[in-house]
Amino acid sequence: MATIANSTYPEIPADVAARTGPRLLGFMFHWGLFGALCVQIYIYHLAFQKDPIQNKALVYTVFVIELAQTVFFTQSAFYIFASGYGDFADFEQIRFTWFSAPLLTGIVAFIAQSFYAYRIRVLSRSYIVAGITAFLALVQLGGAISTAVVQKHTGLITLLLGHNYSISAGIWNGTSALCDVIIASSMTYYLSRRGTEAMTPTKMILKRITALVIETGTITAMVAIVNLVLSVLPSKPSYFLASSLTLGKVYSNSMMAVLNGRMRVDELTDGTTLASPSGNAGTSSATAVRYRNGVVSHPGLEEAYEMSKAADGIKVTREELVFPDPDRASDTRNEELDHGGAKGFLV
Repeated sequence: MATIANSTYPEIPADVAARTGPRLLGFMFHWGLFGALCVQIYIYHLAFQKDPIQNKALVYTVFVIELAQTVFFTQSAFYIFASGYGDFADFEQIRFTWFSAPLLTGIVAFIAQSFYAYRIRVLSRSYIVAGITAFLALVQLGGAISTAVVQKHTGLITLLLGHNYSISAGIWNGTSALCDVIIASSMTYYLSRRGTEAMTPTKMILKRITALVIETGTITAMVAIVNLVLSVLPSKPSYFLASSLTLGKVYSNSMMAVLNGRMRVDELTDGTTLASPSGNAGTSSATAVRYRNGVVSHPGLEEAYEMSKAADGIKVTREELVFPDPDRASDTRNEELDHGGAKGFLV
């Protein structure tokens, strides 16, 4: 024990950074990804207000789970680095980590992977690849539940990385990584094949979504593999905490990136005049967001579309598109407003 100015402090372990650093980094990465998720949810709320109810239920269910996980992690961070600061006996306690980390992360991963499995079934018109994906998603959920049970019964982080935990974590992260690789490769293949049948505007959307699928699938698979490797290290350090605390947010952000990837932004020319319901002219210098069921733009654009047949100088053109959204039929229409260089889109 060391005595400083008549105060007694517990001795600081030599490996304090290795023991506390991974968890601190995990909390920081988790909060950063939660902020990104909030932005993506807000964008989805603005741009897809008429999305099918099942899509909205999926998005907001994931957000509620992620919010609950963030609350648990914040409480744990406050206890470790504030009220219980310096007490390594409390630092090693699992407490509710078994519930907030592996269990909630496994549920979010299962929802995201099931979402992709449904997309694969629609794009491929086959149940084989989608069924394999759904099965692996279910196996990883079982592995996450098993990991949570092992953590709860172990009670201490220092005793966590044993034989039972290595097996359950291997099933959880291994099948999750394999599922992510299958999702990325199969969706890339099917979207690329669909892109050869689509018209030019749709090809651009397909290319963007394909790139998102490859990027997000690669990231989720890499994080799962890193978490697996760190969980089975022979020296049993706590490095796996950094990846375990961020894995759930990686899955939810990747799912939202693909959902919001259906959106396209087009600039409206400054000074353009559009007809308003009252017959008067309106001026626009806004940005219109193209999405499935409407437009986020200045108020005059939607009225101009409604009056397009009667308003002079406004031309409505239609073209058939094959849109890569299973909730939309293959005869989705792209309606373009053209007036003096200004364009707005309604899909």
